[in-house]
Amino acid sequence: MPAMMLRLMKMFGLAFVETTTERARRGPARPSWGFGFECVVRFLRRDFIQLLDRPYPEVRAELDARPYSQKAVRRVKRTVDTLNGVPAVWFEPPGAASRGVVLYLHGGSYLYGSTKTHADLMARLALASGARVVGIDYRLAPEHRYPAQLEDALAAVDALVERGHAPGEIALAGDSAGGNLALVTQLALRDRGAQARCAALISPWLDFTSSSASARANDATDYGTREGLLRQARDFAGETPLDDPRLSPLHARLAGLASLFIQVGDAERLHDEGQELARRAREAGVDVTLDVLRDMPHNGPVLADFHPEGARGADTLGSYLRASLSPGARVGDAA
Repeated sequence: MPAMMLRLMKMFGLAFVETTTERARRGPARPSWGFGFECVVRFLRRDFIQLLDRPYPEVRAELDARPYSQKAVRRVKRTVDTLNGVPAVWFEPPGAASRGVVLYLHGGSYLYGSTKTHADLMARLALASGARVVGIDYRLAPEHRYPAQLEDALAAVDALVERGHAPGEIALAGDSAGGNLALVTQLALRDRGAQARCAALISPWLDFTSSSASARANDATDYGTREGLLRQARDFAGETPLDDPRLSPLHARLAGLASLFIQVGDAERLHDEGQELARRAREAGVDVTLDVLRDMPHNGPVLADFHPEGARGADTLGSYLRASLSPGARVGDAA
């Protein structure tokens, strides 16, 4: 723990110096970025790069052990569970709705992340939506490559149905790789004939080839790097081509999907992927709500404590889920 905290403090110190230098030279990176927020984004970028060269088990252990905000977590009831053998944690807000539930799929490039790293975000969504949110710890690559994660997500959906929740009372949600997984899970459910009520995608990672214009154009205002994402995509995909629609659902057949909510930041490298998914889905006749977060890098709601637009993103997503899961809701009600 002391070594981890020392490393984090060193990276934040370097981010502080870099932010001071760059803002003196050319002002804020984005119009609404205060000094502190820009420091946070630069810290996250350094953190991403530094983690690339460490073994994934070591990265997972450190990320789970890091101190995260507990403000939202303290306001919900947490319960450990398993869903058809998949480890899960429930986040129940005060006065939770009796029927609708949100199945949350965490991000982390399919290589790391957990219900610990994403507890604050799931608690925020539970509070904003009024629904119980259950996150699962699906199997991770490269030890478990596709379709292990999809199998775990489908097993969790089946468990919720077995417990009495109709598919129309279940919303799927996820960020980054979890947004990818929420979409491919909904596609699989569509092909089985029983979709979840909707799928809410936060900064979804949709094209493993990272070939969109924003993958390069927004490099300076996002954390992570294009080269790092490509490396992580290959570690997940193994021998499967990166443009395979089972992995990169931007290229999948979208007709017949239930309602989609897509949220992206206009300063993140995955911005164009989210925009393109919205366009293709609408052309396929899908009901789509697109929410673009101004000046936000990747996964804006995770940064809700540091920027008002991140907080708005979490609230907007919660409102969408609340409306979608309300009794008698129809497609388009939350748009």
